[in-house]
Parts: sequence; structure tokens; C-alpha cells
Amino acid sequence: MPLLIIILFGFVSIFAAKYSLSLGIKKVLVLILSLFMIFFSFNYPIKSIFVLIFSMLLSPELGVGEVSGRSVVVRYDDLLLIVMFLTWIFRTAVVKREPFLIKTPINLPLLIYTSIYFLSTFLGVIRGNLLWSKAVFYVLKYFEYYFMYFMVINILKEEKDFYSYLKAGWVVLLIVIAYSYYYYFNASGEMIRTTAPFEAPLGKLEESEPASLGGYYLLVMGIIISLISELNGFKVVILILTFIFMYPSFLLTFSRASYMGFIALIFSFIVLSRKRTLFFLITGFFVVMFSFYIGGIGGKVKQRIEYTYKGDEARNIVLTPFGIVKLEDSAYQRYQSIERVITKILPEYPLLGAGVNGIGLCDNQYALILGETGIIGFIVFVWLIYSVIRVCLFVYRYSDNPYEKGLWLGVACAIFSFLVQGLGVNTFVVVRIMEPFWFRVALVSLSYMKIKNKEKIAYAGN
Repeated sequence: MPLLIIILFGFVSIFAAKYSLSLGIKKVLVLILSLFMIFFSFNYPIKSIFVLIFSMLLSPELGVGEVSGRSVVVRYDDLLLIVMFLTWIFRTAVVKREPFLIKTPINLPLLIYTSIYFLSTFLGVIRGNLLWSKAVFYVLKYFEYYFMYFMVINILKEEKDFYSYLKAGWVVLLIVIAYSYYYYFNASGEMIRTTAPFEAPLGKLEESEPASLGGYYLLVMGIIISLISELNGFKVVILILTFIFMYPSFLLTFSRASYMGFIALIFSFIVLSRKRTLFFLITGFFVVMFSFYIGGIGGKVKQRIEYTYKGDEARNIVLTPFGIVKLEDSAYQRYQSIERVITKILPEYPLLGAGVNGIGLCDNQYALILGETGIIGFIVFVWLIYSVIRVCLFVYRYSDNPYEKGLWLGVACAIFSFLVQGLGVNTFVVVRIMEPFWFRVALVSLSYMKIKNKEKIAYAGN
């Protein structure tokens, strides 16, 4: 087997060397990195997960064009994930020691959901509404999160101590927070907002994606709050200090959808948690109130929220069951997205939608799902989210490990915050949010299977 790998690697190296002279230096570096990762992930699959963790938030991007008003962006972590996924499949086929897929409650809805995306897009191409050469970019980006889930859960399998991966994620979090402050205090313009590394160069605020950072923070805050409720001692102090370090950066995203998601996060935690609920209810209230009075930030946060429905910019009238509401342009575009999908897209493509990228620009997650995958896709999406929440809460209820209980309660709470943030952000397709999310979903599935296996052993023993 080592000889086969060496021969294969040699042929690939000769092919790469032959064509590298005609490529730019950036493409050559990407090619070299890809070859290295093929070798590394084949021989050290578990260790390669660490590379993936750091690449999720800390990798640059490559713009490759624009489709229907939506920019097509490929990041180095996209390429890394695809290379690792294909290498894992190849390794599984060659080694043949383990089953190809480990069964979890999430597998079936996830496979059906991805199949619907593929089918709806394929039908769009057949109808002539979509160009396959362009739609394929979005299909692959949607699928890569699920590639990660299947790859991670099958690589780690019965890996008992996965906390080292979570510690690596904590280091990444600190780097992201530090960068966000660096970006904020070194940028210039009227509306400076924190953003994740490599989202935008300094001085080009229009290219930043603060809502992506806000969604990532929602995931992390859910986990931190839940761990605080389960742990004791010095580790709780570390978690509290991390939250304090992160929270101003979260506010400085000025992402209104993320603010709404944070409120949902607090409420879902209070409802689902079994420990220290009164403490967190009071603390959460004061944290929210403090957000409007923290020096140099509170006034801007209040102004950003009021900007939605007050002032000269709030000139778009929306009729609601509660009366007339005025919205500024960007908020009104979210409303128009769902209205356009319900009145125009669904009547024409009710069951499977118009396919990925078939409805153009849309900054509302529910309009995006309905428009691209139709009613069937939306139902399966609800099933998928329900399955993930059920697995998280099962581990929270039956695990005797406080780390597991806190981690997976946090993921469940984060999902509820994502559902609210999705009113103004395509949360479930944003790479900076979904890569770390599905990585953690893979870990919670491992915890779920571990508990189930213990139950089977105990039942067999009786």
C-alpha cells in the first residue's frame, strides 16, 4: 500500500510540475497545498481535522465571478474541505476496514435534503432557467457543509477525547475576536463594523460581512453560556472572560438580525436549561440593557436598531395585522424577498422550487429555501433542523458528562438563534457560520451514538 501511494503521488507531482509553469504563483501554491493535504489527510486523517478547524475562520478567499447579482466566492477552506473529503472517500475504498457511513438520526434527512437541492437545480438546468456551469458553484458550496459532517463523524468514529478539537476552536475564536477589534479600530468610514478575518480588506467596508461574524458569535455564545451553566471552578472564569472579550465585538457588527438572534438565544437557553435559569434570566436582562449604555457603543447600537423603522430612511410602508410599519430599504428588501417568492416563484415551481441560484439575490433564509427547493424542500429542512435539535437535547438529557451537556445544549440554543437570524440573513448557507456549526453537529452525533451504544450494552447485560 505505501508503494501504491508513492507511485500515485509521483504521477500527480509530474503532472503538476508540467502545468505549473503556465499558472500564477497563487494557483501554484494552492496546488502544492492541495497535494500536501492529500498526503497528510490520507495518512493522518484525525490530525488533519485540526487543519480544517483553523481554516474555517482563518482562510482567505478567491472571487471567481458573479451570478445573478450574487458573487461567487471560493475560499481556501472550500478547496481544503473538498480535497479532504475526496481523500477520505479514496482512503475508505482502499483501506476497507470500516463501514463507509456511520448511521445517525441526522443521516436520512440530510441525504434527502441534499438530494432535493440537486434535483431542483438539475430540473432548473433542464428547463433552461439555470446555467449548470454557474449553478454548480452554489450547489457545491451548499453540499460542502454536509460533506464535512459525514467526513468528520466517520473519521473520528469512536474518538473518545474530542475536546482537543474544541480547545483548538477556542484558540480560533480568540484570534477572530482580536482581529475584529483590529479591523474596527483601523478602518475608516461612516459605518465601521467588525468582520471576520479575510472577509474584507481595510478601508473597503462595503465588502465586509458582519452578519457572518454575528452568526458565528451566536454559535459560540450559545456554547459558552451553556458550559457556564454546567461547569464549576476556574474554567467558568475563563468562559466568562471569553464572553466579556467577545460581546463588544458582537455588538460592533451592528447586525440587527444577529441582535434578534441573541434575544432568541437567551430565551431558548432559559427554556431548555435545567440549571441556574434564574441567574441567567437576570444576567441576560442586564446584558441586553447594558448593550445600550456601554461607552462608545451603546448609542450606535440603539441608533442602528432605530434606523430600521425610524427616521428619513424608513419610508417603505408595510401593512401588518398590527398596523402600518415603516421600514428602511435593506429591511424592506427582506420583506420583498419573501413576498416575491410566495407570489411569483412558488406558484410556478411549488414542489421543488426554481433550483439553487434560481431566484437571484435573496437575504431571507426562508424565502431562499422556499424559492430554491419549494414546499418539499422546506418541509425536509424543518425535519433536518428538528433532528439536529432532538439529538442535541437527547445528549443534554442523558449524558453524565458536564462538558457534553453544556456543549450540545449550546448548539441547540444556537439553532434557535439561527432560525431568528435567518429572517434577515441566509444563515444556513453562510460558510463562516455553517462550517463550525456542522463540525459541532458531527461531534454531538458522536456523543449521541456513544450513549446509545452504552444503552445497548446495558440492555444486553440485563
